[in-house]
Amino acid sequence: MRLMNFQKINTNELQMIVHYIGFIIICIASFMVIPIIVSRIYNDNILYFNSFIISTIISLIIGLLLFYKFNSNNLYNLSLKGSLILVLSIWIISAFFCALPFIISGDLSFIDAYFESMSGITSTGFTMYASVPVAYSIRLWRSLLQWFGGLGIIFLLLVLLPSIVSLKRLYFAEGKTEQMTPNIRHTSVIFIKLYTFLTIIAISLYLLVGLDIFNAVCYTFSGLGTGGFVSDPNNLNDFSNPLFQIVTIIIMIMGGTNFILHYNLMKGNLRNFYKDIEIRYLFIFILLATILVMVNLYQNNMYNHDLLVIFRNALFQVVSILTSTGFQSTDINNWPALSYHVLIILMFIGGSVCSTASGIKIYNIAIILKSIWWELQSIFLPKNIIVFRKVFHDNREITVSNDSLKQIFTFISAYLLLFVISTVIVLFFCNDFKIAVAIVAGSIGNTGLGPSYINTSIPLLVKIVLLFDFLAGRIGLWPALLPLFFVIEEINEKIKEN
Repeated sequence: MRLMNFQKINTNELQMIVHYIGFIIICIASFMVIPIIVSRIYNDNILYFNSFIISTIISLIIGLLLFYKFNSNNLYNLSLKGSLILVLSIWIISAFFCALPFIISGDLSFIDAYFESMSGITSTGFTMYASVPVAYSIRLWRSLLQWFGGLGIIFLLLVLLPSIVSLKRLYFAEGKTEQMTPNIRHTSVIFIKLYTFLTIIAISLYLLVGLDIFNAVCYTFSGLGTGGFVSDPNNLNDFSNPLFQIVTIIIMIMGGTNFILHYNLMKGNLRNFYKDIEIRYLFIFILLATILVMVNLYQNNMYNHDLLVIFRNALFQVVSILTSTGFQSTDINNWPALSYHVLIILMFIGGSVCSTASGIKIYNIAIILKSIWWELQSIFLPKNIIVFRKVFHDNREITVSNDSLKQIFTFISAYLLLFVISTVIVLFFCNDFKIAVAIVAGSIGNTGLGPSYINTSIPLLVKIVLLFDFLAGRIGLWPALLPLFFVIEEINEKIKEN
């Protein structure tokens, strides 16, 4: 039996998929109007103005053609397979159209521009630019991609799709596992409103600490989207400012926290907020990692034993990595081994479920740690004592079933397997194990922080592997592995035929 029978997918489903891909491309063209305006305001080189004009026209024409050519009066319910294909296709194709300004301006080659674009919309933060771009329009576009991708491209469809279409399948196909209300469209609208509200708060905070409006917007887009692209060539000087650090830490935590918890907090449900296992473990991880890094930095005479500076840099980098943002207040490559590898571990953990952060996710790690304790209890306590496997999450007490544990273990195993395979491939071209581990962990965790190995000269195969890791880290392993399932099934069918 074929696992993913693409050849038998409903024709009407394919038509719907292409139709809605066209819609997303039109949305991308609409977003390009923003850097066009910025280009004129800040007097960018005419080359960049023209590159966005041409990119907008190309995107708009192709988007409209797909949207109307494959339009149908009859709407069909997308199957799970169709939903996964739609989500995967949207992210892959969106990255191409988002890359057009980088290509047409001549800044980057096609593959490097696509790398930059995918790194942006997956909120990873690895860049092919040798330094921060000069053009304001390009700088804003890179940050805007991270803000747009941090929320999730599919949310635009969830808000506008007709009710007959299976919204829940699309919602879960993009890696979302929880919802604020029983209605998916209503949940999506709340997500967008909440994201916009948090964006306004973040911009206001940056303006209050003296940042100009352009950089306040760019840093907000990258920080709240937990992406890590910087808009200012002097960013390290910015992040060494205590007030700027505090604001950025707050914004990164906002982006890395479950949006359902934000929603509960804004509704005044404070008790359920601090009872939630995710928020508790978020701050436990931050506290433990910060203390560990501080002690190690102090032992190694970093920052002249200045405890305040050590604390600020340790806390900033721990939050930056755990939320998969990737901002830097200092060069972590100069940190001692223990501190450096604590950050690598945090790349794997990542942020909360239903946040803009990536990684294995705090909830999954918390459940695994709890399961170890539950198993120890079942071994050492008397046999007649029942161990209750319950956690408080999503406004209720949840009983963790064996099936839930199995799903989490399977996901983590697949995540680590992808990490090992990607690292082995990268090691064929990079002889430094530390670098290979850091860039792969940063790619799958969408952190984008590590050794300065990423540049336009790295081998094509490494770029392709990292591109796949960006995508898998952002939308989840199962949609990203869809083409692999197809290839495996095709090979199996041919073997059976022979």
